[in-house]
Amino acid sequence: MQRLSNTPPLLLLALFVAVLIALRIGVLIATPLNLGPDEAQYWSWSLTPAFGYFSKPPMIAWLIGASTAICGEGEACIRITAPLMHGATALFVFFAARTLYDERIGMWSALAYALMPGTSFSSLLITTDVPLMFFWALALLALAELRHKPNTAWSIVFGLAIGLGLLSKYAMLYFVLGVALALVPAVEGRSLLFSRWGLFALLAASAAFAPNAVWNAMHGFETVGHTASNANWGAARLFNIDKLGEFVAAQVGIIGPLAAGIVVWGLIRGWRDARWSSADTLLLSLSLPVLAIIATQAFISRANANWAAPAFLALPILVTAWGLRYRLDRILAANLALNAAVAIFLAALAVSPAFVAAVGQENSVKRLRGWNEAGRSIASVAMSAPFTAILSDDREDMGSLYYYARPRTRPLRMWPKQNAGNEYESSHALHPDEASNVLFVTRRADASDVTRAFASSERIATLETRLDSKRKRVFYLYALKGPVDSTLFPTFFNRPSTE
Repeated sequence: MQRLSNTPPLLLLALFVAVLIALRIGVLIATPLNLGPDEAQYWSWSLTPAFGYFSKPPMIAWLIGASTAICGEGEACIRITAPLMHGATALFVFFAARTLYDERIGMWSALAYALMPGTSFSSLLITTDVPLMFFWALALLALAELRHKPNTAWSIVFGLAIGLGLLSKYAMLYFVLGVALALVPAVEGRSLLFSRWGLFALLAASAAFAPNAVWNAMHGFETVGHTASNANWGAARLFNIDKLGEFVAAQVGIIGPLAAGIVVWGLIRGWRDARWSSADTLLLSLSLPVLAIIATQAFISRANANWAAPAFLALPILVTAWGLRYRLDRILAANLALNAAVAIFLAALAVSPAFVAAVGQENSVKRLRGWNEAGRSIASVAMSAPFTAILSDDREDMGSLYYYARPRTRPLRMWPKQNAGNEYESSHALHPDEASNVLFVTRRADASDVTRAFASSERIATLETRLDSKRKRVFYLYALKGPVDSTLFPTFFNRPSTE
């Protein structure tokens, strides 16, 4: 015990993070859950490395390409960078919080981030939030060091972190907004931003992001346009208080209820506290604007729970700083214990179908089930006749079939539209030359808008995949024969297929 008490805090943290990463990788290996449609889509992107894709910048595809090149194309290998990068992010949180405050706050902050329910959930999947949080944390660390003692190395790291964060997800722009809000009003902040250090950072960020900017320019700013369209302000029903409530509840779930309570308490108490620091202001500037913007978006139209994910890099540090400042040590410890229990619960859901059924969470995992069975069946049907292509009319189905309908010798194609709405419609659209004998896979009972474009169509099979005791996924399989009706087949200009 004496030896443990003399162990440097950073070493203890590193050991904890290493064990946590190992446990989370173990869960990825043990889980029977399939890749979700988005994960499968990202994997399909990784097969054709590029500087951009229709709906996302390229970092997620690059990470999957790197991990699968090392350990193979199994689901665990595709997802493995999630627990690895979250572990590294926790260490960045430690260093950033130590520089902004002290080592004790750094240790508690890193633990708070590592065990946060949002982190535990995100570690089970590979999403664009994983590299975004990594580079956000690195940018915060670099900024903290620059505020402490400006130098060329940290200014370049700061710029590269922002640029690489933008290659991960355009939500990295919120970091730029937060920095402006925190630093521009203060003389010291302006002197840092508008100095050679700020110029070095700007140049480094521009250099890192330039390839994707050029890619977007060459492709009609597809990714930028898609990102903007997600706001969905043209929806029939706008201004939804229920959507706002759902969003707020989800954010409490991401950080944990006790930590959320400390945030509220700190905001109420802190403004009148003489101990309020510039570090507090910086962290609030990197979190509250994100939450406010996405909450407004949720109220106007809709917002996914993870759209405000970047806010939850600064908040665990604030929770810790305020908790220790106001002597809420027991609440901080209880927060860690509660969040650790949530992490165990999520791991149990991932590895045990029986546990999922026992706690009534089948609906929560339905999108991660049944794709392997359906994919094998569809690949078998495709090879049983001289089909020229496999055709899908749904982005999620297309991504999942890309991964699970293997091995296959027929190209996988998307039903084309006048204006592409996803990567597959943009670069994998069916061409009339491939339409002589097509296996069409759809979940729509009425897909006449597609079938009537062909000279003949015949439903040849109905595949039902049981997801749990209550739910199933149904695919209808058609044999479609050309030639196609040119008046019904959409006119489009597609790039060469990547398959």
